[in-house]
Amino acid sequence: MRRRGSVFLVVTALLAMTASPSQASLHRNQKVTLTVFAASSLGQTFTAIGKVFEAKNPGVNVEFSFLASSTLATQMLAGAPVDVFASASETDMRTVKTLVPSSVIFAANRVVLAAPRDDRIHINKIMDLNKRGVKWIQCAHVVPCGAAADAALASESRVTSKPVSFEPKVSSAVAKLISGEVDAAIIFHSDFIANRSTLREIRFKNSVAATTRYPIGVVKTSSQQSLAKAFVDTVISAYGRKVLAEAGFIRAS
Repeated sequence: MRRRGSVFLVVTALLAMTASPSQASLHRNQKVTLTVFAASSLGQTFTAIGKVFEAKNPGVNVEFSFLASSTLATQMLAGAPVDVFASASETDMRTVKTLVPSSVIFAANRVVLAAPRDDRIHINKIMDLNKRGVKWIQCAHVVPCGAAADAALASESRVTSKPVSFEPKVSSAVAKLISGEVDAAIIFHSDFIANRSTLREIRFKNSVAATTRYPIGVVKTSSQQSLAKAFVDTVISAYGRKVLAEAGFIRAS
């Protein structure tokens, strides 16, 4: 009886040993989602960086939400689950300081006045916004591209016309300009680069006033701390800087 009991225990142990690796393997094969909130102007670059990050980290799925930084900050404060926040404004990053206690500046961008290449109104300088009948737009004051536009226009001081609308994010301004709804729009230089086959840009004289800096950080409530840090490291790496530079972003000083 003792021998039979011993054999039973050995078989049971062997079955347990053979079951363990498959269960561990099943866990490893489960998809892990990393949620990244990023300014809408980062859509193209972060999508490219995300694909490379997923390739280097099998089983990881990077989910992006690209909206105005102020909108994303509001969603975070309301409890939206997020692992990484990349803002187009240091102001919006300060708004979520309790959630992102540490951040790093990884890039900068500047607003420009953009017009179609086949522009019939001949918008060639900022003051041309004062021409009769010119319809132009900018981002809302509370979003980064709008705040930078306000500062850039204030530095010019002689623009007396008003935009026909204030867009909720820069991608909306770009879409309206490309579709022909308006004659000109104040957008980011990186958005001009992405559409330079159809757009022209006119730069503001005061480049400092027209510039905004981009911070990124790990959200302290994230359940994927190591992965979130790895994503931030990828963004600030030589590869990340190259992708951003090619898209028209300025290296952070």
